[in-house]
Formats: sequence, C-alpha cells, structure tokens
Amino acid sequence: MFSQIRAALAGSAAIAVTSLLAAQITRTTYSVAKPEGSLYNEISADENGKSYKLIPESKNQCLEIVAQKDFDGNGTIDALAQNTTACGGNCCPNGFFFISARGGGKFDIGDPMADSWGDPVIERWKGRWSVVIVSNNAGVNTERPVEITRRFVFENGKAVKVEERQRKEIQSLLDLRSEVFKSGSADERHEITYDLDGDGRKDKIGGTLWERWGLIVWTVEFASGKKSEGKPDCKRIGVLPARTNGVHDLVCDQDTVLRWDGKGYH
Repeated sequence: MFSQIRAALAGSAAIAVTSLLAAQITRTTYSVAKPEGSLYNEISADENGKSYKLIPESKNQCLEIVAQKDFDGNGTIDALAQNTTACGGNCCPNGFFFISARGGGKFDIGDPMADSWGDPVIERWKGRWSVVIVSNNAGVNTERPVEITRRFVFENGKAVKVEERQRKEIQSLLDLRSEVFKSGSADERHEITYDLDGDGRKDKIGGTLWERWGLIVWTVEFASGKKSEGKPDCKRIGVLPARTNGVHDLVCDQDTVLRWDGKGYH
C-alpha cells in the first residue's frame, strides 16, 4: 500500500514539474516587414504570442533574416540577420549579426561579425551551430586579391570567432596584375609575354581594366596567330610551370587554375 502511495506521489510530482517546464518554454520567431512606400524595413520578434519591434525602419537599413536556430544552445531561438548594405545594389558587401532572445521580452542585437559578397554557411562544428563567412576585397580597387574565411559561434550573447584562414597565392613564373593599371581607359593595355605552347616563340597575355571591379579583361594571343578570350576576369593572371595538352596552365587570382583544352583556357 505504501509503495502505491509513493508511486502516486511521484507521478503527481512529475506532472507538476512537466507543467512548470511547459509554462517556462519560450517560443520565439523573427520576421521582417517593410512599411509601405519605404526603402527600408524592420525586424520584429514574436515571443509567446506577443510582438516586439527590435530594429525599426528609422534605422535606415535593408534587413533580412538568414536563419532562426538555437545558435548558443540555451533553449531559445536566436536569429542570424543580414544588413544588405546597398539595399539591393552592388556597391558593397553585406554585413551579418546575431539577434538573441533573453526571455521576458528582452532581446540582444549583436555587433556585426564580418561582411561578404556571398551567403554565409551555417553548419555544425564541434557539436554546435556555427556560421562561416567569406570576406574579400572585391570592388573599385586594383589591390592584390585578399580573401579571408572566418568561422563564428554564438556564446553569451556575442559572436565569437573560432577559426580564421586566408586564401594563399599559388606561385607563378610571371604574372599580370591589375595594380599596374592607372585607369579603366580602353586605351590602357598591359601585357606579359611567355612561350606558353613550347614552340620557341613568345606568346602574349594582355588585357584592359574593368574599373568597376578592378579586374583584368584578358586574352591570350599565341605567336601562331591563334587567339583565346580569357575567362574569368581576374585581378591577377599568371603562368604556371605545369602544362596541360602541351600548354602552360594559368592561374587566376590566388589559386584558380586554368588549363588549356585545345581551344581555350578553362
């Protein structure tokens, strides 16, 4: 009989604890809205049926919610948000930041982590969610290409960088770089010469500058008279020691290898 009483009391306690936990669960979702006639939008959160405006239109930002997950593993849903810097244009890379729910209608808006021309990658890392952002210096400049990949996790309301690596250049025999150009004038053309196909004669790699992106629009002119349009456009185009089909490989920017297929470089 006593065992039955103990079992009944234990069952009642379990029900009470379950009911208490259910009452404490915070259900949070995030949304973006654009007021009528406005270029900018705003981010709001719904917590247990109550709405909170987190970033108002008056901040003059073009915002998106990239993902909604429990990024820090504390049981509440956070958001990864994007600030589209150019509001749809292509002047600048976009920024990314976390928004976290602290319960009771309180939210933290995190500082920008890093910027990128592309989308962030959200993936599991060491048993938790992480965000990988690739940043580079593409734009109106003729600087040498730089690309940095960073991984962030979310801890104690802040983005924490846990990994960083920089893309390395493949060494070339010689190269043409956008930094030699003074302007984007069609009259300004630069070239390098090298015997690409091993026939004992100098071939030419040359081009003009696409000033908007600081890229070289290049072509290959063989001494035999054969021409090949170069793709993609590059800040650096170089000659590598390796050969494919008897013709030297080329490198675009840091490490994109282009090989000769008999008709062109790909």
